[in-house]
Amino acid sequence: MSKVICFWYPVFVGILLGVMQIGLFFQLSLTLSSSFRTFLMVTLAWLIGSAIGATTLSNRPLKVLLFVMLVGYGAVNLLVLSSPYSTGFWFIYALIIVLIGLYPGAFFGHMGRYYPARILFFRENNGFIIGTVAGTILFALYGRVILWGLPVLLALLLLIIPQRVFSSE
Repeated sequence: MSKVICFWYPVFVGILLGVMQIGLFFQLSLTLSSSFRTFLMVTLAWLIGSAIGATTLSNRPLKVLLFVMLVGYGAVNLLVLSSPYSTGFWFIYALIIVLIGLYPGAFFGHMGRYYPARILFFRENNGFIIGTVAGTILFALYGRVILWGLPVLLALLLLIIPQRVFSSE
């Protein structure tokens, strides 16, 4: 029995993560602060969540954590819309972004069992670059609707793409 791995799943996860990270950055930069502090908060909170996800949640179902990530992303968007320029919410944003970061960490911890690390990182990273570039261009062309809708569409796509496919020979 040989293992055939689904090529596209890690790529689309990377695209989703790139779109979400650029979406968080744009939403918070436009309505909270466009300082380096905003970029640093998003990056550090995401990495902390990823570390927690990779070390403690890699045995959890990825679909549940994908849902948690989307709910967290929506919560950040709603909080930013309801209280623009309110710097008193920095800590709340950071905590929500830590929750968002749980999925990417658990994804790497879980999928590392099925993909060699170099292949997993290569595919996810290339997807992340595509997501970051595409998210930036689409945001410039179509505005915030892209930052709100595209992550949901990509997450729905991840629900129908198989994480791994096995075949026998």
